[in-house]
Formats: sequence, C-alpha cells, structure tokens
Amino acid sequence: MAEFVPAVGNILSLIERRDWGRPEQALAPGVVWVNAVEEHLHGPAEIVAALREDPVPGPPAFHEVDADGRLTYWVDKMG
Repeated sequence: MAEFVPAVGNILSLIERRDWGRPEQALAPGVVWVNAVEEHLHGPAEIVAALREDPVPGPPAFHEVDADGRLTYWVDKMG
C-alpha cells in the first residue's frame, strides 16, 4: 500500500479486514465520503453501512483529515 497519512492507511486496513467495529472512530462526525459513483455519504454510520455492501475501495483521489487525525472528507477515484 502506498504511503498515506495514518488516518487513510488505518481506514483502508479496517475496510480490507471488514473490521466494522472501529472505522466510525476514525471518521469525524461530519465526514463526507464521495464514492466512485459520485454518491455523497454523510456521517460515520451512513458511510460504514455503505462500505459493508460495497467492494473495498482503493486509495482516495482526495482526502482531508482534522487536527485529531480523523477523516473529514474522502473522494474515491472515479471510473
């Protein structure tokens, strides 16, 4: 896996392991996740619910983290 900020690497690892108990802790309360089909998902619960049903995403095309190291914004690579 390429080098990313710890939040991105951690989230990808949790998703790959299907460890659904911890991803919400790595996501900021107001997180926005734009998936590959350009759906905008809001909040940790909605994002984790969608990730449970979708294939494991690749590294993001764009991301932002807050001062606490939690993910605030994720944009999947399109196509």
